[in-house]
Amino acid sequence: MKINESKVKQIINEEMMMLDDKHHMDHVDEEGGMAKSQLYKMAKYAIMLHDSLEDDTQLEAWVQSKITIASEYIGKVKHYLEYEMGLNMMDPEEDYDSESDIQDMLPDAEPMMVVDGDDVFVVDDEDANLMES
Repeated sequence: MKINESKVKQIINEEMMMLDDKHHMDHVDEEGGMAKSQLYKMAKYAIMLHDSLEDDTQLEAWVQSKITIASEYIGKVKHYLEYEMGLNMMDPEEDYDSESDIQDMLPDAEPMMVVDGDDVFVVDDEDANLMES
């Protein structure tokens, strides 16, 4: 079988593309961390805006429009992550004070002690932040 120069170039090119594809498959992005940073900033700004507005505050139409669009976009992302990717999200306005709620959130947690007839659990900072919000 005779291989000409163009065939060798084609084979080399195909091999290089396969190597490049493998490199991309091994690469892990920090997309979750970047998204969390942006969401934190968005939540902070949203709370600041919420707290500074009164019910009768008059806003220009373009401002109302931007708030509506941002709300729709974040809602679409939330629903996608929840339903398509199966993420379990907790509503921060729900009350998680009962023992069964704590057990649901921390199924592997064992009560550390009993105080006034109630089990006391030790949680890490991340879980404490989730429970406070």
